[in-house]
Amino acid sequence: MAKNTSAPKNAKAAAARAQAQKNVKSQERRTTLGIIIGVAIAIVVFGGIVLFIVQSSQVPGLDSADAVAPAGADETGGIPIGADGAAGGAVPADAPRLDIYEDFNCVHCASFEATNGADIEAMAEAEEAAIWVHPIAFLGDYSTRAANAAATVADAEPEAYLDFTSALFASRPESGGLTDDQIEQVAVDAGVSADVAATFTDGTFTKWVLAATDQASQDGVTGTPSLMLDRELLTQEDVLYTQPGALRTFIQEQ
Repeated sequence: MAKNTSAPKNAKAAAARAQAQKNVKSQERRTTLGIIIGVAIAIVVFGGIVLFIVQSSQVPGLDSADAVAPAGADETGGIPIGADGAAGGAVPADAPRLDIYEDFNCVHCASFEATNGADIEAMAEAEEAAIWVHPIAFLGDYSTRAANAAATVADAEPEAYLDFTSALFASRPESGGLTDDQIEQVAVDAGVSADVAATFTDGTFTKWVLAATDQASQDGVTGTPSLMLDRELLTQEDVLYTQPGALRTFIQEQ
């Protein structure tokens, strides 16, 4: 009598099919989960791109009526320093143009100021260079508030600009930035009138600061301090401006 082997074979086939179906369903669940996660990530990334575009679109151009500029500021976002050391003053037309981009929350800018501040003032006084300063805000809220304060002084009490900005760098904390009250006190201690210092929180030049910062980025400035000679970026290979006297010597040789 022949043995009946069909039942075990059918059972094995059924079990194999059941396992295959389980594997397919499991793969489908993993695929579905992967699609959901992928879509979620795409939404987050897309949302971030949209937010960046929206925020960028809110920055006015320097030629916008919303970007109220301090007296004497030009289309590059620079403020001239006259021979008397006052912001907004006349600069020599036949001297090399030196643009200085600084952020008041930048430790390297504070070092640059300590090394070169006196020479920059001397170059302006001697008309060895047409000095243009750019208070910009790459490093957040404090940078913006401090640059607005600097622009306010440049506009209202230009003769106090260099003393005030030098004091801002000297007062820079290791982290966090100064409060509004502290910025105001630094200004008063540097010779700015209390009435002018009290207007810092009005934010009159905040949009100009944002526009000037955006313009600096468009002009190739990617960090601070940055220098331009006749609107061409300088590097440490051009002039080692971390060394005392090097920047002024370089300018005198032009």
